[in-house]
Amino acid sequence: MPDIEIDAIITNLENFIQQKEDLKKSHPLKYLFWESTLRCNLSCLHCGSDCVRDSSTEPDEIEAETIKRELKSISEKYDPRSITFAIIGGEPLVRPDIINVGAYAAELRYNWGITTNAMLLNEEKIKELKVAGLNTISVSLDGLEEEHNKLRNHSSSYNVVINNLKLLLDDRFYSKMDVICCVSKVNINKLDLLINKLIDLRVPALRFVPIFSHGRASEHPELTLDGDDYLKLFKLIAHYRESQKDITINLGEEGYWGPQWECVIRDRFHYCSAGISVGSILYNGDVMGCPSSSRNFIEGNIKGTSFLDLWETKFHRYRQGKKELFNSVCKDCQHWELCEGGGFHVLDQDNSPLEQCSMRKIKAIW
Repeated sequence: MPDIEIDAIITNLENFIQQKEDLKKSHPLKYLFWESTLRCNLSCLHCGSDCVRDSSTEPDEIEAETIKRELKSISEKYDPRSITFAIIGGEPLVRPDIINVGAYAAELRYNWGITTNAMLLNEEKIKELKVAGLNTISVSLDGLEEEHNKLRNHSSSYNVVINNLKLLLDDRFYSKMDVICCVSKVNINKLDLLINKLIDLRVPALRFVPIFSHGRASEHPELTLDGDDYLKLFKLIAHYRESQKDITINLGEEGYWGPQWECVIRDRFHYCSAGISVGSILYNGDVMGCPSSSRNFIEGNIKGTSFLDLWETKFHRYRQGKKELFNSVCKDCQHWELCEGGGFHVLDQDNSPLEQCSMRKIKAIW
């Protein structure tokens, strides 16, 4: 590689590192998750949230008016047009007031979206989402029929999702839509078939998200990918990103995989922005960075302090003290400035950072 290209790469990486430091200081809110419920109409084997099919958690859910109050408060401090308000679960559509909250967010000029297993979608529900100004929708699909139904623990879920995907694709009222596929030992060898199925359906974008040992997934270690599986996944993504223009494929935010793979398997370099530009309000009002992280990282609760006050005065470990949390494993790693531990989700109370280090998984470092 010519010296001029190497110099350009080094300069870009140095700028990227500086930009991350600047973001930690300014911490502009760009993405707000609302974990609207832990209730779900499925009981997936790989669920990272350990959702429930009964109503046991419903009494603890914050009311729609409470989240609206927070949205209003945030909109007075930040430009809501620059913030994505993402409603997740559980399955958000089990709550009948979800669309009302979304419509209010749209009225305030937020970009709002949902992540759904699509089981509760139908023509009427899609029309309601359209009227409510939905901007983005992500649909979970974990392979073809056999693999998806096994992981979703439901014998007919695949056909329901495919039918509802077709309804969504026939009326593209939203500005962005993608499919999220949780990758595991169950489907790792058939992902190319899934890609081609989605191309046939005219799905515009696909995110592969490897499962990690969190929530109910921790009870099924046989699903977790090993190093060879990860490399197989990366090669598949790289191949289709280079050769296929009908669908955009990315690796979801899962960790730092080193200079060989970063920007080859997704559009931009890995960066965990939890607590820096990403904040979350959980089903019970607790506030944290990324909802995939351990619940040991709660910063407060909106029942006592507004999200905005917590965002401005808390989150120190995300912005200043992150390396201390990873110190035992990462303190001497040459990749720290780019990796920063890979992401807060690896700091799970049941797993050490050593076991979750992305680079060690693929034997890029020892």
